[in-house]
This record gives sequence, structure tokens and C-alpha cells, in this order.
Amino acid sequence: MNIGILASGGDGAGMNYCLYNLYKKLYKKHKIFLFNRGFYGLINNDILNYNFKYLKKHKDDGGIIIKTSRCKEFEMKKYQDIAVENIVKNKIDLIIVMGGNGSFNGAKELIVRSVKVMFIPCTIDNDVNDSEYCIGFDTACYNCANFIKHVNTTMQSFNRTCIYEAMGRECPAIAITVGNMVDADYLYVGNSCSVENCIDVLRIAKQKKDAPIVILRENLVDIKYLRQEIEKKLNIDVRTCIVGYVQRGGKPTKLEKLNAKKFAETCAKNINQKNYNNSIVVKNNKFVAKKIIF
Repeated sequence: MNIGILASGGDGAGMNYCLYNLYKKLYKKHKIFLFNRGFYGLINNDILNYNFKYLKKHKDDGGIIIKTSRCKEFEMKKYQDIAVENIVKNKIDLIIVMGGNGSFNGAKELIVRSVKVMFIPCTIDNDVNDSEYCIGFDTACYNCANFIKHVNTTMQSFNRTCIYEAMGRECPAIAITVGNMVDADYLYVGNSCSVENCIDVLRIAKQKKDAPIVILRENLVDIKYLRQEIEKKLNIDVRTCIVGYVQRGGKPTKLEKLNAKKFAETCAKNINQKNYNNSIVVKNNKFVAKKIIF
């Protein structure tokens, strides 16, 4: 078979390790096409000339060496048709899509157009439906917790409370996991949380700790507003830190690499068994192929 591989949406540590293991499992039996910058690569017929040796060299790197993108054009029928034309032109039999929920929708559009697809969930947000784990999540949590532990030594030196904003889009997984890792005093992670409740908790926490920690999931409340309200109501010194892209970067953790390898092996196994149009998901701690339904 001729197999195309692309990465789409946000990057995450472990994607290169998954790509390397996919290539390792497939390239002796199949011809592999690596598309540059995700769905843009399909639209522009932009194929990278990377070999197994190159992928092996970069397998432990953060990010994704075949590049990624958020391709708005692929939401339009015109560009979906162009992508399929290029797939047919290159005589590609199957596309492996690595990405999050937006990428999953793109994979579905290919299936609608009779392209065989396999999907591997890769997003630090850990929010792809039906999968308990997505590539990038463990490393993102480790990076975020490490950042907070380092910064909070300074907060302790000055007796300051600090609000740390974690990534996650609409999913609280990073914030909750990191909150447990750093023993946070308040997790502002959902609509059930409130500024008033956060202030009430910190009023008590400040009596016991020099530097209470608040973890805020992005897209919930303005971090500057939260800081101002806490300072005004409690008359304490508060700082803010948006953890940001450090969560995406760096080398994958040991668990990340283990999971990335299992995703790749499960995907390759199903391809060799001619079991197509599946999302590789973690269910009850097992890596399985789940049919993509509409």
C-alpha cells in the first residue's frame, strides 16, 4: 500500500516518537508519504523527503518534524476535493491523521470521499472523544507542574499568592492533573467555580500557607480580573503567570513515549489486518481501534 501521514492542529511532545514508530512498523511493507504542514500538505501536494534514519534521529524531539497547521481551508468543499485529487494522483491508498478534534473532523471528510483513514489522537488537551489518553498530555502536565514548582519558590520568598493559567481549551484535564501534582489550593476549572468561591477558599488557605496556589483553566475568567478581585477582597499580594506554550514543548516523558509507541503499533497492526477507517483510542487502559462513525 501507499500510505500518507500528516499532523494537524496543535503539536505535542511524543508525536515524533509516534511518527518514528509508525514508519518503523510500516515502511518495509508499504511506501510512506509524509505530508508537510497537515492538510495544507494534501491541498498543496507538499510531500517531504524524510527517510527512516532522519525520523530516528528526531524521535525524542518535542513538536512534530513534519510540521502541523490549523488549516481553515480544509473546512471548505473546494479544498477537500483538491486534497482528494492529490491523494488519487499519488496513488495513496490510506491516510493516517495525527491530531485533535478538528483534525478528526478533517479525517471524516476524507472518509466521506472514499479515502481510507486511520486517526491517532494527539492533543495536550486530552479531549478527543472516546479516548482516555491523547499523545502530548503527560508531558504537558509534567511541564506545567515543573513551571509552577519553580516559580512558586519565589512566591514563597515574598509570601505571595499566585494564579497560574493552564492550557486546555474547554477541557480541565491539564488543570486538574497539575493541581493535584502541585497541591493547589483552588482549581478554577469549570463553570461551577466562581471568583467569590475562590476568594473564600484563599481566605482560609492564606492562614495556613505563605504562598497559596490557584490553577485557572484558560477561557474561563480573565486572569487579571481574578487577581484584582482577590487583592481587593483579601488585601494580599497576588501575582499571575500564564504558563503558555512551555506546556507543548520539550522532550516527551517516559510514559508519553510508551503510549506513543502503543498508538503507533496498534495503528500499524490494524492497517496490516486491513481494518481501516478507525480511530486508535485508549479504553480501559487498552489501545484499541474504534470504527469512525458519523
